Amino acid sequence: MIRGSGASPRAGWLDLRRALAPRFIAIGAALAALALSDPAAAISASEARTRAESAIAGVEGGVGNVQKAAARATKQKMTPAQRIAAGDILFRNKDYERSIEVFSQVVELGRQGRADSAAHADGLFYLGESYFKSKQYLSARRAYREILEKSSASPYDSYAGRAVSRLVDVSLRTQNYDVLDEVFAKLSSLPTSDSSGSLQYARGKALFAKKDYDAAKASIGNVPVTGAWGLQGQYLLGVILVKQATPAVDPATEKADKETASIVTKGATEAVPTTRYAAAIEQFRRVTRMKAETEAQKQVIDLAWMAIGRLFYETDNFLDAADAYSHVDRKSPEFSGMLYELAWVYVRLGDYQRAQRSLEVLAVTDPDNLRFADGSLLRADLMLRSGQFEKALTLYKSVRSRFDPIREQVTTFLADTQDPAIYYDKLVGEQLGSEKGGLSPVVIQWAREEAENERAFGMIDDVTASRDLIKKSRRLVSKLNAVLGSGTRMRAFPELIAAMEQALGLLNKSGQARRTLAQGMDDEAGNASGELEKVRSERRALMKRMDQLPVNPGDFSQREASGEKQWNKVSQRLQQLELESDKLQAIVNGLKRVLKDADKFGVTSDPTSRQRFQAEITANEKDLGAYKKRIAEYREMVDMGRVQIGFGDQRYVEDDQVRRRFREVFNREVELVAGGADPGAADYARQIQPILRRANTVEDALEQTKGRLEREADAQAQSLREQVEKEAAALDKFAANLDELDEQARLLVGELAMKNFGLVRDRLKSIVLRADVGIVQHAWEVREEQLMRVRNLQRERAREEQNLNDELREVLDDAGGEL
Repeated sequence: MIRGSGASPRAGWLDLRRALAPRFIAIGAALAALALSDPAAAISASEARTRAESAIAGVEGGVGNVQKAAARATKQKMTPAQRIAAGDILFRNKDYERSIEVFSQVVELGRQGRADSAAHADGLFYLGESYFKSKQYLSARRAYREILEKSSASPYDSYAGRAVSRLVDVSLRTQNYDVLDEVFAKLSSLPTSDSSGSLQYARGKALFAKKDYDAAKASIGNVPVTGAWGLQGQYLLGVILVKQATPAVDPATEKADKETASIVTKGATEAVPTTRYAAAIEQFRRVTRMKAETEAQKQVIDLAWMAIGRLFYETDNFLDAADAYSHVDRKSPEFSGMLYELAWVYVRLGDYQRAQRSLEVLAVTDPDNLRFADGSLLRADLMLRSGQFEKALTLYKSVRSRFDPIREQVTTFLADTQDPAIYYDKLVGEQLGSEKGGLSPVVIQWAREEAENERAFGMIDDVTASRDLIKKSRRLVSKLNAVLGSGTRMRAFPELIAAMEQALGLLNKSGQARRTLAQGMDDEAGNASGELEKVRSERRALMKRMDQLPVNPGDFSQREASGEKQWNKVSQRLQQLELESDKLQAIVNGLKRVLKDADKFGVTSDPTSRQRFQAEITANEKDLGAYKKRIAEYREMVDMGRVQIGFGDQRYVEDDQVRRRFREVFNREVELVAGGADPGAADYARQIQPILRRANTVEDALEQTKGRLEREADAQAQSLREQVEKEAAALDKFAANLDELDEQARLLVGELAMKNFGLVRDRLKSIVLRADVGIVQHAWEVREEQLMRVRNLQRERAREEQNLNDELREVLDDAGGEL
């Protein structure tokens, strides 16, 4: 700013800003260009050569690690013992479906000779246990039979007793008593006892199933009380004592027990002597004093308390029965049944308040219990007796409102389905509790309860489970074929993946070394023309893509995660569409309900409008079904796409193409520069040529290793594809056999299922009728109470009038005497 110029200070500052502005702009542009430039491009030629030599040396030293990586991956595979441990965790968490998969792998490894006999025996037994817990009894029987076939050798002999015991359980649950003959035939070839007591317990259990109670008692007596099977043996001994003390019942009126724990004959019409079950009660008390270490043993103790309570109830010792029931643990599976039976004990004692409390706890802790309706009606009856009329009426109405629509559903279902074959197809082909099935889950549970003796629903469950397994197996075959038939087939072989990752990492590392040398070339090279300019431009265009090559395990994991992320986005979008379709389906269901129940709520409309609305809803529901089908197809495509991520996909193909092209282009550039006129660049080119030759040699060796791994993957994929084709053919055969058996069972099982649903309809009708009777009884009790109240008021009024008349008479008499 110039003081003598006559200009104002403000004008001077403006002139200064105008003069400096172009310089600031130039500096800013330079800084921006520096910020946007590739930092790696600033590397010097000497530094580039040093880095590249170090990288190539690392690649040369890592060539021998390719096979070591494959060996490490082989060792990192889960051993049979680790698979058994993983399956045991799933089994304890009651994830039986996944535990079956894990134990099946162990069994298959044992059959192939890749697992020792101890692991095979463990896997085979726990496979049977998983099948048994998931109620796949026939599959469980197959596993237990295989154990018995090998029980003469160690270590299968340690599982022989438990396998026999489970075969007895399978026989009882499937009501196939021919298996017992097989069990006895096998028991004759086994030792009479073992140290754990499992064989003695199994023999006693089989004799009990044959109703040879004396022999069963003698066999159970040989089970060590302190052994692993001591508690179960002592409980079974109590059951035997009950059976021996119970008089014979006419087979026509005898109802088979659900479990061996259901030992009390209900509905006795004559008094039972107190001493009849004294020995059994004492035996069960002995069981309750034993120490329980596992959850199964704790349940046995709870069953013993239940048995004591039932026996005391039978002998009319209700206080002792209530005390026994109170010992059942709240976490026990028997707790719900105990609450219902305890309520009846209190009813027999006349303690209606405690009976109501038991039933209220049952309604809260287990609202889906099959005794919910009976318990609710009993609670309403107790409220009615206790004078809680409004609460009783509310409960009666709630039972009626809940079960009357279900009764109508069952009635309509039976009326619309007269052909047993079609009825069976509906049961097997669709989920019974779905909207299409139109049946409440309560109906299905009760129908299963009625059908337990006839195994009708067991047959339906087996067919449904078999079809589901076939469907899953075919889906797995499709995924395997998709993997084995694509470029990502190496995903099926972990040891090859590890070796390929090591080889590709070294190849890419060598390629990155070439890229470093190319950056040094850019530091030395000047202007170019002709072929050199063309080659250099192509090389520079490839350098950005070369920087994306994965080198270390982290890079490969990141690339894998990137591919998964892309498919996850598609999957999430499909999930959003599924939610939208579910919302639309809910709207459709609501509109159908409105049209169906419009008259009940006083909504009137002309038939033409209602028919038009119904047609629109039907058309929209049809379109919605098509959209759901399309979403399911897209979901299948997403699943198939997921399994094709990894080595061999398009990204790795592009990596190979870019890496090879960059090698060719850069080698040509170095040749041209070495014979060019630029002395600095030519000197640098001649210095890096030995490094490039080393890189070419090691890359050629790695390419050969990579080709060998690919050929090995192709060979293994072909072998595995042949096995998959054999399994697929066997799967088709199994499906055909299932269809044949299914066709044979349609009429018989359909008839039985219709009969059972008829029983459920009668039961629902009885519940609704009892609720209606309760409502009428409530009205009658209220009327009687009101009449009683009127009578009492009238009586009280008459008494008061009499007292007033007497007092008036006395007053008049006293007044007359004075006169």
